[in-house]
Amino acid sequence: MSDTMRAAQLVKFDEPYQLIERPIPRCGDHDLLVQVCAAGFCHSDLQVLRGQFPAKLPMIPSHEPAGRIVQVGSKAKGQWKVGDRVGILNFKNACEDCVGCRQHARRAARPDPRFCQRREMAGFRHDGAFAQYMLADPETTVHLPSTVSYEQGAPLMCAGATAWGALRKLDLDVKPGDAVAIVGIGGVGHLGLQFAKALGYKTVAIDNRHEGLQLALDLPEHLRPDLIIDSTASDADEAILNFTSDEGLAGIVVCTDSIQANAWSLQQLGNQGVMVPLGLPKDKWQFDSESMIFRELTIKGSYVASADEVENMLKLLVEHGISSDLTILDFDQIPAVVERYLHPSMKGRLVIRIAE
Repeated sequence: MSDTMRAAQLVKFDEPYQLIERPIPRCGDHDLLVQVCAAGFCHSDLQVLRGQFPAKLPMIPSHEPAGRIVQVGSKAKGQWKVGDRVGILNFKNACEDCVGCRQHARRAARPDPRFCQRREMAGFRHDGAFAQYMLADPETTVHLPSTVSYEQGAPLMCAGATAWGALRKLDLDVKPGDAVAIVGIGGVGHLGLQFAKALGYKTVAIDNRHEGLQLALDLPEHLRPDLIIDSTASDADEAILNFTSDEGLAGIVVCTDSIQANAWSLQQLGNQGVMVPLGLPKDKWQFDSESMIFRELTIKGSYVASADEVENMLKLLVEHGISSDLTILDFDQIPAVVERYLHPSMKGRLVIRIAE
């Protein structure tokens, strides 16, 4: 193995990524060194590029890696070995001492870097996956099933984990057979639709873009939503009521940061319905207080699924044949990835193939 690797860097906010050569990161005693085979690009990466999440530059972007382990630290936790196929979640290296770590330690046997105040966030504030190699935390690394390609595996580390985590938030209040809608059928939403169907919900796909509506329609028959709605249609609200026997939706997951779309989505819930918004708008949410109080509606925050939850997600994914609609680019195309992502024809998930 060479001492250097190819990588892409964010050098200045709102400017294209630069392709560079950098030393391969040194595998510490507690680390896994992973050869990145595929890495995704999502809306959060665009927000990082635009400076919405402050980060010290230069930085290697992307937080959706899939690859194979090439070195295991001498004190790395878990039964990892060289050659294992893995996916890597972006939060890592919990300090085990801060308030977030102490709170989680009272509820679970393993640390949860999602809530560590000193956690590293690969691709957000620390080096990520647009490189031939990266370091992984064994606690937030997951086994990638042999039937899942690296290209399919990469989006599952954020888009999949985000959609899955949101649907898990419905568990206590929404039961199989209840009506659940996914709003915004893009990279996260079309995975959410498939997960919701596999979990036994009656599913509704909602979007106002032709690409999103078509993505829902193109899903395999056993994963296709029970109802597809254009939210701009004059009878959209009526269609939801007809579908739910005038009761309204039991749950709704909103995969867009549009304040208007989220406000509208809350109104589609029936009594004691649950909404999980996943977007991060620059401005604040605006929800109708009367609806929340008099119909006892619940709005739940959802960050992203934990490593254990993602392992369960992958089992369901394999069982039901769930997959992403992919656009795959080569490593040398990374400087143009934002232009491709923002193109009106873009649908599904955008992935960079980094190694075979």
